[in-house]
Amino acid sequence: MKIAVLRQRVSGFGGAETTVGHLVRGLEAAGHKVVVFSTDSLRKEELAWGPEVQYQPVPVWGKKTTRLLSFAVNTRRLVKQAGVHLVFSLERTLFQHVYRAGDGCHREWLARRAPYLSAPARLAQQLSPFHQTMLWLERRLYAEPHMKLVIANSRQVQEEIRHHYGLDPDRIRLIYNGLDRQKYRVLPPAARRALAHRLGAPPEADILLFVGSGFARKGLAYLIEAFACLKRKNTWLWVVGKGKSQPYQQLADRLGVAPRVRFWGPQADVAPFYQAAAAVALPTLYDPCSNVVLEALACGVPVVTTRANGAAEFVQPGENGAVLPEPSEVAALAGALADFLERASDPQVSQAAQEAVANLSWENTVSQTVAVLEQAAGML
Repeated sequence: MKIAVLRQRVSGFGGAETTVGHLVRGLEAAGHKVVVFSTDSLRKEELAWGPEVQYQPVPVWGKKTTRLLSFAVNTRRLVKQAGVHLVFSLERTLFQHVYRAGDGCHREWLARRAPYLSAPARLAQQLSPFHQTMLWLERRLYAEPHMKLVIANSRQVQEEIRHHYGLDPDRIRLIYNGLDRQKYRVLPPAARRALAHRLGAPPEADILLFVGSGFARKGLAYLIEAFACLKRKNTWLWVVGKGKSQPYQQLADRLGVAPRVRFWGPQADVAPFYQAAAAVALPTLYDPCSNVVLEALACGVPVVTTRANGAAEFVQPGENGAVLPEPSEVAALAGALADFLERASDPQVSQAAQEAVANLSWENTVSQTVAVLEQAAGML
């Protein structure tokens, strides 16, 4: 079967880009021909996806709103010219047979974000051409007659789609993100401390790790405020990911913790940072299913996140982390962080973290996705 895979960005270090790579290689390994439709210039990693993988550049114009629309319009035109049997989109587009809602539900994200905005900012969100375009594409996608099945990557997203768009639950398949078991694995406590020291941590310091791009949505400001409340002064906060760091550096400076906060920028390999960490914090406003949570747990590291994160279903409160009702509850966040920083070397915490994600692998994710695509092809 010849399958079109649609995604604007396929190059980079993010979770979505990682997912595309695993799915494309898996489809090719399953005997399918794959055509990737994207706006990116491919790196050598993507060029090595496989001999049965083709690449179709998609022209886009302007800034984010017109880019969004031009990608949707041009992929519809190009896939119809490409002679594919099935269209598998990881974007909100105008023509697809299977949609993977890895970015979650935009309507839900706007609803969760609104309480954290000022009145003028809420009005701007409501009037934003970009958000209105995203919502239009999302509504159209779920009503589009050619679309047969939807893949959700968490129960949270599954419920959001049903709630906001009334999609028949029988058309939604739950397939979690995978894990690279060779990369994300546990280090013994002594090895963890040695790795942290090699990466630049002071001797005997504990690392509280934040990983994510889009610092505002991921709740970094709340984390810095909670970090400043910690009585443990031998703890450092390391921030890995893409974003404008200056406002957060200034916040850390005002709170008197700037010397213990380090911004690393985006990293091609995040695994050593997880393995060096005592705990991971992601007080996100909204995440469909954060790979950060899954990867940290696989490394045996406890995670503190929020119930707005689909990956929170892998966190057993009190055992391998904590799930907060709201990211802005700074006192509760600080308390949870203090608890798990204190228990970082507890083997039971590490074991509970590993066991929570023991059934996740990219092999499972790919095989389940292939099965859904083949089922959808039989429905055409």
